[in-house]
Amino acid sequence: MDAKKTRERLIDAAYEELYSKGYQGAALADILRVAGVHKGSLYHFFAGKKDLAITAISERMAQRFAARYGTIAARGNDYVAALIDVLRDTSLRDFRRGCPLANLVQEMSNLDEDFDRALKAIYADYRATIRDILERAVAAGELRPCDTARLATFITVVTEGAILAAKASGEIEDYSGSIEELARSLAALKPT
Repeated sequence: MDAKKTRERLIDAAYEELYSKGYQGAALADILRVAGVHKGSLYHFFAGKKDLAITAISERMAQRFAARYGTIAARGNDYVAALIDVLRDTSLRDFRRGCPLANLVQEMSNLDEDFDRALKAIYADYRATIRDILERAVAAGELRPCDTARLATFITVVTEGAILAAKASGEIEDYSGSIEELARSLAALKPT
């Protein structure tokens, strides 16, 4: 079996296990079973469960954010509309499980420094991506000049809160309604 594919299968299985059960609920036996590998393969690539978990969340979250938001910056125009379209799209969201990043931040950030550093780095990249989109929107004249760092934080807070609200209530409308309010807030920042 190809070593790269084995590593990727371990990461995929770990990410799904972490997303569904959290770090403390994740079982190595289940990860290995889903990946279709033996324990020796795990230790060939990773120091242990924690190393695998941090690698899985770091790599998969970066891929998810790039897939979701990466094409917006390359557009050249309509940055705000594209951002809102991405946020409105619920097809790739699993509201039953919530946000994998937020789930792990709440579970692990105050328990383990390595997790805390990794999760903060992922969140900082997420905010930086949103900020880049906003800066492009300002430069293109789609938004009035504003504090794009603060606005990026506001957008991530609303989005994460909306995901949590939908998870807690079981109602996608809690997410969708919050995103519509966010869209109205951004529309108010258009140049007059």
